[in-house]
Amino acid sequence: MLRKNTNIILDIAVLTFNHKGFIATCLNSILSQKTDYKFKVFVLDDCSSDGSSEIIKTIAAQNPDIIHYERNETNIGPHKSAIKLAEKTSAKYLCFLDGDDYWCNENKIQTQIDFLEKNPDYVGCFHDTKIQQTNISDDINYLNRTQTYWKTYSQFNRYSSDFMPWSLIQRNIIPTASLIFRNIDLYGFLKNYKSLEFSLSWALHLEIIKNSKFKYFNEVWSVYNDHPKGISKKYDIVDFKLNNIKILEALLSDKAWQYNQAEIYKTICSEYRLILKSKKELSTAKKDYDKSLKQYQKYLKLANKSDLQQLKDDYYYVRNNGMVE
Repeated sequence: MLRKNTNIILDIAVLTFNHKGFIATCLNSILSQKTDYKFKVFVLDDCSSDGSSEIIKTIAAQNPDIIHYERNETNIGPHKSAIKLAEKTSAKYLCFLDGDDYWCNENKIQTQIDFLEKNPDYVGCFHDTKIQQTNISDDINYLNRTQTYWKTYSQFNRYSSDFMPWSLIQRNIIPTASLIFRNIDLYGFLKNYKSLEFSLSWALHLEIIKNSKFKYFNEVWSVYNDHPKGISKKYDIVDFKLNNIKILEALLSDKAWQYNQAEIYKTICSEYRLILKSKKELSTAKKDYDKSLKQYQKYLKLANKSDLQQLKDDYYYVRNNGMVE
């Protein structure tokens, strides 16, 4: 790897837990990057018990100037681990990479940071990601949380070259391994984060983009391993939707999202509608189902009201802020 810069410009935060079959590929995909930007890798092992730690130690010992390795004495979960990683990051740019994913383009870092250096009006940039199925399960609960039918993220998300905040509100998901962004106060955000951790990446991306926009590269430069032991496979889909609604409701009190209230309410309605049509919700008592239905009705009215107000404001707000699609 070339090393022209004397200062570290990119911090790479890798969180891993029981990723023995993946972590070597993950770290080697970082080390194989061809770039003249100097970077540091912070690997936090959340008390793995499958032998991952030994693999990480070996690779870290071979690359002591690049990889900083730490292991939690007990398993504390993704949220608290992310806080620990955020405390360590101080470079101009930052990215996260889960220990079971990896990069498949050796020029990823160079290309993305080159873009951000030349385009200060973008807070970050990301790309498409391949979905690699690992150990397909017959468990119906697992299948409801996996991406079995899709080969890449772009097949079930709507991305545009200029990816705006409202597109992220609408649950167009950005692969964690794909995003490189300008370092912000992530530690403060993570310390105050109150929702459940299985939507943490989406909430984090919402915080990063809220006053800016992302650039999207329509190419596959990373791989997401979809396997039954992933954290998103451990919870019911209704739990996900309720947590997403909680995250969206929190945005309503953030001034940065004031213009996007129509999109927020619409997405809340969409999440509630999926809950109402779920097997779990349809199996509840009628009175409980009616409570959810009333919440949906409430937000449907707010969505319509906010949509009309936004359209009235668009003539000046959108034009003056260069937000025309």
